[in-house]
Amino acid sequence: MKRTLVALMLFASTAVAADTPRVYIEAAETVDAGNARDKSKQIDFGSAIAAALVKKQVPVVVVTDNTKSQWTIKTVSSQKEDTTGTKVAKLLLWGGGGFTKFEGTIQVIDNESSAVLYAYNVKKGNFQSAAEAFAKHFKDDYLSKRK
Repeated sequence: MKRTLVALMLFASTAVAADTPRVYIEAAETVDAGNARDKSKQIDFGSAIAAALVKKQVPVVVVTDNTKSQWTIKTVSSQKEDTTGTKVAKLLLWGGGGFTKFEGTIQVIDNESSAVLYAYNVKKGNFQSAAEAFAKHFKDDYLSKRK
């Protein structure tokens, strides 16, 4: 009985995975939009997008081999951190606030036709919030209407 159940579960998960789009996230460096040197090079926006797709339960399979993907996700991103003077002014005038601005543009491209299937532009306080906003909107605005 257990073997039959396990075999059925494996078959079902394989069938679901066959219908689920496979996406490859192209690596891209986040540009530092401020005066600070090399600060934003530590940000891997692609990894944040992969994590957000899993966290938000977006029905795609993230693959690490672009030849096995149906879609490619391409990103362009920048981050700017406020200067010390601006931080002090925000603290004095408003008692704080966001000291970092992250902007990203994301495209989901069909590998076969090279058509842009979905595009999203986001401005948030950090790259994780930006990635999660993309994942949520990609799931709700594109994938749920695609069926």
